[in-house]
Amino acid sequence: MLVYATYFIRLYLVARRLGTTARSVIIKFIIRSIYLGLCILGLLGPSFGVNEIEAQATGKDIFFVFDLSRSMDAIDIEPSRLEKAKFEISKNIDLLKSDRIGLVVFSSEAYTHTPLTFDRDAVKLFIQKLNSNLFPRNGTDLNSAFALILKKFQSINSINSRKTKVIILITDGEDFGRIDQSVINELKKNRINLLTLGVGTPLGGQIREGDDFKKDSDGQVVVSKLNASYLVNLTKSLNGKYFQLTNQLNSVADLLKEADKVESNWIDTRKMTVANNKYYYFVILAFILMIIDILFTVRTIKI
Repeated sequence: MLVYATYFIRLYLVARRLGTTARSVIIKFIIRSIYLGLCILGLLGPSFGVNEIEAQATGKDIFFVFDLSRSMDAIDIEPSRLEKAKFEISKNIDLLKSDRIGLVVFSSEAYTHTPLTFDRDAVKLFIQKLNSNLFPRNGTDLNSAFALILKKFQSINSINSRKTKVIILITDGEDFGRIDQSVINELKKNRINLLTLGVGTPLGGQIREGDDFKKDSDGQVVVSKLNASYLVNLTKSLNGKYFQLTNQLNSVADLLKEADKVESNWIDTRKMTVANNKYYYFVILAFILMIIDILFTVRTIKI
């Protein structure tokens, strides 16, 4: 503005010395000052008047269900099945954008390790601390995990029944026993989505126990194998999808993207009053003045 003002004053003085009028220069200066000011006002986003809009809220609750039985310490995946799963889930968990996340762990029994929360850092911290020593007795009772999650989701339903519910099961599928059909029916009834991550290999691996490997009652080294067929059938019974994690195949990112793609249900609609942004009035007027400025020529010296 200072440079342009200096240019205008110099042009005006030259016109006076030559005995000609500087009226056109003055007009152009005024026009340019006005449309520059209008552009600045448009950038500031002036708002006046109010408008009522409807804002819709959507939601999705996701429980990670970690198998912490001793078979998850098998070393067919380095450094172990559980450690590899923990690392990959923590690394990719931010793919779940605005969902609430909770942790349920199970072995011979199940309990809630982390309640549903939006705090990703807290969830990552609790995942890193998971280990098979959290349970005094070894075993694999998936019925207790599903029953606990049903109880958690039903308590949420009493507050809001519309939220989408997702279970992400992380396990090797070994020694599950028989899943109670009534539990499966309740999961279907509550429209709970199941995604399963099978961790391990069909060839299996030994389970480290101190400086040696775990042995059975006959003194033979125990080899734990991934029971993929069992997990695939379980997941299909709930219309879910199965993914796998090995040293060669890592589907964790695909799993979390699939969980994120599960449609979030409508929860609530609220009316909000917002100010109307009228920037375009100023921009349109500035554009008209620009066109006038281009079409209007300056004549300082008349011959």
